[in-house]
Amino acid sequence: MNKKLLLLSVLLGAFVMFAPACGDDDTDACKDVDCGVNGACFSGDCVCDDGYELGTDSKCSVVSREKFLGAYAATETCNVSGDYNSTITTSSSINKVVVTNFADGGTNITCTIDEKSITVDAGQKIQNLDVTGSGIATVSGSKTVIAWNYKVGTITCTATMTEQ
Repeated sequence: MNKKLLLLSVLLGAFVMFAPACGDDDTDACKDVDCGVNGACFSGDCVCDDGYELGTDSKCSVVSREKFLGAYAATETCNVSGDYNSTITTSSSINKVVVTNFADGGTNITCTIDEKSITVDAGQKIQNLDVTGSGIATVSGSKTVIAWNYKVGTITCTATMTEQ
């Protein structure tokens, strides 16, 4: 019985000696970090809520989808290639948009936005064919350009959409 008590005391002492201190503000990496209402600090860095990203104010103050919204001219390479126009508008969810006339199919599709990427939501169809794919947005001057890779049915396509 005494050996067990001694072992327990040694273990408890080691735990107290090597356990990290709590409440020491000098070591709190998030002490002076303000991420705003749309994010939280983790290890000194802001982690933004879905649909938001860091702004020039270093807070999660930018709605990610804003850079995607607008009218676009698209150039597509597929089985049948060509040019068409499309518009990206808001959706009811902060991290989603609606792309009108996607793939020149006359169909609107819903996509999820994550800072620079745009991904076609699952289960959507163009002319009764499944559509999947994603794109990456870059800013060229004051215009957003989206480079798409997608499939309509079994046809693989690429498209470049340039904001007008």
